[in-house]
Amino acid sequence: MAALSYTAQYLSEIWKRRYFWLALVKLDLDARYRRSFLGIAWALLQPLAYTAVMCLVFSQIFEMDLREYAPYVFTGVAIWGFISNSVLEGCHSILVGEKYIRSYPAPLAMYSLRTAISVALHFLILLAFTILLSWLIRGFENLAALSILVPVLMVLFLFSWALTTIFGIINVHFPDTHHLAGILLQLIYYLTPVFYPKEMFAKRGALVTILTYNPLGYLVELVREPVLYGRIPPLADFLVAINTAVVLAGLAIFLLVTNERKIIFSL
Repeated sequence: MAALSYTAQYLSEIWKRRYFWLALVKLDLDARYRRSFLGIAWALLQPLAYTAVMCLVFSQIFEMDLREYAPYVFTGVAIWGFISNSVLEGCHSILVGEKYIRSYPAPLAMYSLRTAISVALHFLILLAFTILLSWLIRGFENLAALSILVPVLMVLFLFSWALTTIFGIINVHFPDTHHLAGILLQLIYYLTPVFYPKEMFAKRGALVTILTYNPLGYLVELVREPVLYGRIPPLADFLVAINTAVVLAGLAIFLLVTNERKIIFSL
């Protein structure tokens, strides 16, 4: 009961300060696109350019129709950008709030929440474009399945907040975390079906095992299935994604509890 009471009070403190951390989200967006002619349109143009290059290189190698392959790659790029930005921007989520942490007593979770919301907003832009692209190519065949995106996005947001919190706290104590995370993400990228169908490697023993146990692949498929194919993702995919998000959220909460009052001495 004491733990539930503490949790409820902690969440209440975050909610009371919602105007503060929402203002920080707006500040992040303004700072990122200040003096930029295209502004937030860059969130869409960069994945589009990357998708175009990937299609040019790999569509013939994988022998896939470009009309099928382009949305497939763009969806993967969008979700991978969401994951990698949660990690890389999450590394700085606590550090960028240093001046507020020193002068304004507030729950530490607000600062990773600020970053997670910023990352989520960019992802929603890409997701909306992916849905429009799917409608343009396939028609409105996925309307019924799109409702499943509501719980999918909730799982993804919990996953993102957990990553930003974990890497934000770790990076305060170990400043090289950002660089190491960048290298690790590059390795994991090629072990996640972002730009290739994992079915291609069904007969490659070791590789198919890695793809099967890589939870990030299930996150990718949770979005691809309803958006591109109009199908409800398998329950097994949901369970893997939910378990992954919950485990990471548990680790994030543990780090918050153990660092809430003393992290200021490491800033």
